[in-house]
Amino acid sequence: MTTYEHSYPLDNEAEISRLQNQHDVIKDAMGALVLAPVDLSKSPLKILDSGTADGTWIRDLQATCAPVQHQFYGTDINPADFPADPPASTVYQVHDVNKPWPEDWNGRFDLVHQRFVLVAGGPRQKEAVESLGELVKPGGWIQLIEATNVIPDTCGPVMHDLVNMMRGVFKAMGADVDVTERIPGWLRDAGFVDVGDRVVHLQLGARNPDATLAGRGVFSTSTAAKGLASYAKTLPQGAGGVPVEKLETLGSDLEEELIKMGGAYPVRVVWGRKAT
Repeated sequence: MTTYEHSYPLDNEAEISRLQNQHDVIKDAMGALVLAPVDLSKSPLKILDSGTADGTWIRDLQATCAPVQHQFYGTDINPADFPADPPASTVYQVHDVNKPWPEDWNGRFDLVHQRFVLVAGGPRQKEAVESLGELVKPGGWIQLIEATNVIPDTCGPVMHDLVNMMRGVFKAMGADVDVTERIPGWLRDAGFVDVGDRVVHLQLGARNPDATLAGRGVFSTSTAAKGLASYAKTLPQGAGGVPVEKLETLGSDLEEELIKMGGAYPVRVVWGRKAT
């Protein structure tokens, strides 16, 4: 099965730069890194970031929580970008979300966080959520963030092409493109209570009043579009969601559109507490 790392055929440096810029835009839209009502003033909590890449989310949350020091665990299928010398309070470990988690991690974490990773589950997205849920200790929290794959009509034509391409690629991978609608129910079925969710809109390019964040949104989104378009061109005719000729210039066309008129990219943040 195609894995998440193959969805963005970019070199590590370009991908990490994209993710770091994207992180700031997501944080701006959410207003915080954690919307789940977990008390981060308690110390020390055990916190897992699944799909951590280079640990940007972990480092940002560490700074936000200072001087409180939590124990952080970051996992990713690709270890190339793990920090070379992480602090003693942080552990990085290779893990594929489609594989079983270490047995001694079950019921271990006060907070489990994962963002834009479920597409890697392909047709096993529900099982991936259930496996993550098993890692949460009773009374602990889980927070999952995924794109809704539906954008406002006010977005420009290239943004709509981008989302159509994403839906085509995700379907080709066997993933549910409307997965954010299923996650709350999956969490309840897995024994979570106090399940909540919020849709936030990433303000991209000209729609973001902060010039720095506007640029970060343009870069991260157009770079992702270029990578996805390269992958979409390898799919059977029509499976990529948009005509092949549009894929050739989708990234540069999107960059131009976002600079001129901006765009909005809705994501759903879902959280729940493991029943005690």
